[in-house]
Amino acid sequence: MRSIPKIVAVGCAVTALAAVGAVPASAGTAHPMICPPEKGYDFSGSYTYYRDMEPRSGGDSGTTISITFHKGKTTTSTVGGAISGEAKVVFVKASAEFDYHFAWQWTNSSTYTWSWTVPKTMRHGYLHAGVKVRYTKWNYNQTEPNCKTKVLRKGSARLVYKGRETWHGKS
Repeated sequence: MRSIPKIVAVGCAVTALAAVGAVPASAGTAHPMICPPEKGYDFSGSYTYYRDMEPRSGGDSGTTISITFHKGKTTTSTVGGAISGEAKVVFVKASAEFDYHFAWQWTNSSTYTWSWTVPKTMRHGYLHAGVKVRYTKWNYNQTEPNCKTKVLRKGSARLVYKGRETWHGKS
């Protein structure tokens, strides 16, 4: 008779452990899938480029060229593919993703002039003034009950870095 209480106790322990998910339940029992957390927004295909805000200045080898970046020139970040009101959300999420506080709008606060001498090794060179921009594609995702990710909305964004930039190049 002593073995019956042990079997009942063991049976109760297995049932209790199955209820909290510590041991597998019977094969015929359905259990909800445990999916990864919602992704929300994700970003891909990102790269940085420069946007001219003044006409470029050019010159031949050995000459000094200059460019003036005038006060009051303004540029704005853009977010495409967003629904009404979502553009600023994408902007904030991208700022967190890339760990940089982009400018929704940036205005040059002072007039600056830069000069550069085209090296003798270049046949012709150019001087540019503007801003640095981050291009990225974005998706807004939802996790389905089967744990697959479904893209609900997508688009692209051009995010303006704060501050003015000058750069030079060759033809």
